[in-house]
Amino acid sequence: MAGTLRKTGWLSWTLTVGSALVLGFGLGRLSAPEPQINKESDPAGVALHEKVLEKSGEVEDRGGSEPAPAVKQDTTTDVLAKAMALTDPKSRNRELENCLSRASLEDVKRALEWASTLPDGAGKRAAMARIMERWGQLDGANAVAYGEKLFAETGNPDLLKDAMRGWGQTNPMASLQYAQSMGVSDGLRRDILRDLVRDWADRSPQAAAAYAASNRLDLGRGGTTALIADRWSKQDPQTAANWAMSLPQGKEQIRALDELVQNWCDLNLQAAADFVSRQQPGVNKDAMVGTLAREVAKQDPASALKWVATIQDGGVQENTAWSIYQRALRRDPEGAQQMLQSSPLPIPTKQSLLAKAAARDNAGTDSRQGVP
Repeated sequence: MAGTLRKTGWLSWTLTVGSALVLGFGLGRLSAPEPQINKESDPAGVALHEKVLEKSGEVEDRGGSEPAPAVKQDTTTDVLAKAMALTDPKSRNRELENCLSRASLEDVKRALEWASTLPDGAGKRAAMARIMERWGQLDGANAVAYGEKLFAETGNPDLLKDAMRGWGQTNPMASLQYAQSMGVSDGLRRDILRDLVRDWADRSPQAAAAYAASNRLDLGRGGTTALIADRWSKQDPQTAANWAMSLPQGKEQIRALDELVQNWCDLNLQAAADFVSRQQPGVNKDAMVGTLAREVAKQDPASALKWVATIQDGGVQENTAWSIYQRALRRDPEGAQQMLQSSPLPIPTKQSLLAKAAARDNAGTDSRQGVP
């Protein structure tokens, strides 16, 4: 009996150990730790181990290993070069401007060296223009000095004007004062001054108007107040109107009012008409009515002549009516005559316009027939 038990116990112990070995082996296939490899004494094993990991798609945690190298950032000239590769000029110029708007002074100087090596053409001119403008924003005096040097060497003032415009964007008063003392032709000086005032009026019309009130600037072609009125009225016609009406009476004020009414008509014809109708009779109102009538005539010439009939100055009234009437004659001669006859214009004005039209027609007929 005891022998039987001993045999039975031995058998149970053998089965238990065997099962444990079998189970342990099976689990080992699933969760056994990776073999430890001595990297110094077995470099071949390390290489093989890494190759196996790479092939199986596993990623090994290297702990304190060196980080991956950083991606190289594009420099300003790299971005400019990519912009120059664009075939659409508008897209190219927009990208050039976007890149340079963030460029430092050192970036700009490097960009200038890069652009100077480009082949001549529209692309190079566009790149140089924007580089010079950005340089002017960051370091106006030196940028302009370089632009003057290029102008003296080439006779082309474009890059000088770009540098001046850049300077004007950050320091308009300094740039205007410098421009007035530049040793250039009167025509070029006027062009530069006009660019500076226009840009300033776009950004801050009140400041530009205040400067112009105490500093006389020779811009030619309409003068300073007309230019400011043009830019201001495109943004805020009512405020621009308040300013224009406060100007000293004279030709400059009338020019400013003309620009104001034209732009206001483009934005809101009814609002412009309401403003003009509220003004007191006089020279200024006559001028504004004339401008308004010409704008109204583009859509409704008959209504335009009703406005013209309210002009008090006979000469201004006739000249304005004639400009509207002759345009209508080109489209529909018979309809234009009927419109004129039924208009509220004074009879002498109507007769004068009919006589002008007849004289014009006779002159045209004589020239076609060869009559001297």
